[in-house]
Amino acid sequence: MPRVQVCLRAVLLTRLDLHALHTGDVIHFRLMQQQPDGTEPTISANPPTKRRSPALMLIGMIFVVLIVPAALGRTQMPEPFDQSAVDDLQSSAADVVFIGNSLLLTRIDPDYLSELTGSTAVSLAVEGTAPGVWLLQVWNVVTAVENPPSEIFVFFHDDLITRQSEFTGAEDSVLIEKLSNSDTARFGFLDLSKLSLKDKVKYAFTSIYPIANSKSNQQSQPISSIVAALVGYNDQEFTDAAESTFSFANIRDQAGIIQQPKFHGDFYDVIDNSFLPELIRATDDINANLTIVRVAARPNTDGSPNEPESLARYSRDLSIYLVAKDVRYVDMTGHVESGDIDAAMYYDGYHLKNRFRQTYTEFFAEWMLAANEGKGTAP
Repeated sequence: MPRVQVCLRAVLLTRLDLHALHTGDVIHFRLMQQQPDGTEPTISANPPTKRRSPALMLIGMIFVVLIVPAALGRTQMPEPFDQSAVDDLQSSAADVVFIGNSLLLTRIDPDYLSELTGSTAVSLAVEGTAPGVWLLQVWNVVTAVENPPSEIFVFFHDDLITRQSEFTGAEDSVLIEKLSNSDTARFGFLDLSKLSLKDKVKYAFTSIYPIANSKSNQQSQPISSIVAALVGYNDQEFTDAAESTFSFANIRDQAGIIQQPKFHGDFYDVIDNSFLPELIRATDDINANLTIVRVAARPNTDGSPNEPESLARYSRDLSIYLVAKDVRYVDMTGHVESGDIDAAMYYDGYHLKNRFRQTYTEFFAEWMLAANEGKGTAP
């Protein structure tokens, strides 16, 4: 058998040599060695490659995931002021403007209220916003129209009206930029000493990784946004996939889980560091009547108000402060006790079910008409 192999190799080499003489090609050969197990020898076309260090690969991944997006985020140009918001309010010729977040969206239908009261009403409600954004809306939108509204209503819950906060959910830097202009450089102060540890970590993270705070990621946390981008999903697709994957861990009674009222400090300890004084001054500048409306949290199962004593005391102090500033104050918690508002109207701790939006609008319009006629001071 070995002799046969030697003869075949000799014939093959002779044919290749003849082919090379006719064509002029240069043919290179690698030394072939017999395998230890007696199998045919193999030819390696590629030289062995050097293995990359795992540490270097990890450093490269960190650079791509964190450093590059951070650099890109810092080079993004800020969004210009959105003049269309002023133009839209100007064209509406609104007599009444409502400001707030999703709590307002589930309570007041501005078109229906306009029909009921005969006054043109417009809502500037934006989901997830807080006093910082509301102040920008008053400064740069409401006061910028030629004929400002005569009535401004601001809706809030718990003690949010005096919290130094721009958002109640994920921050939206694009929204802030669109509501800001060169005349509002005084906006944006942030007392880091008063932030919780969680907020301080988030603030530091978004400072070095601004892309995580972009509009496309406003509905998710920074880490989940990064993971979603790495696997090729957008935030919503990643959230849906995660919920589907871990749905077995979320089997519980959702009806029994509702948001609870939150207290962040006595009124007179927080008022000076809040946006409320500036909000009052801004409405005074356009001679508008300001009304602050505190919505009620979902009542307890027995129908009683879900109001801890600390928040009840806060509401009393807020009322005294606003009366001294000639600002009307409405605390809807009192209407839980009277039965005008009950737990069946809520779909969570604060938001109303959509089918009760018209009922609430009618209720509020009735008070507005009575208040304008001097027959009432609060609904």
